[in-house]
Amino acid sequence: MAGKLAERDPVLAELQTIRTVLQDLMILECARTGMKREELRRIVPVNKTRISRIMKHARKAKGNGADAA
Repeated sequence: MAGKLAERDPVLAELQTIRTVLQDLMILECARTGMKREELRRIVPVNKTRISRIMKHARKAKGNGADAA
């Protein structure tokens, strides 16, 4: 239903995009702190595949030393 409304209302579509970005940032920050997927899923109600996909980026950055700055 929200998808159909977003097609008609550009403001709603923009708000949904912002929400998605904020969820992704929350997942990244929680992954950096070492939070487990199950704990994270209780905070950010998204599917496990999305959490895993985003957490891979955090692990990859941590492995490359990008977090040392």
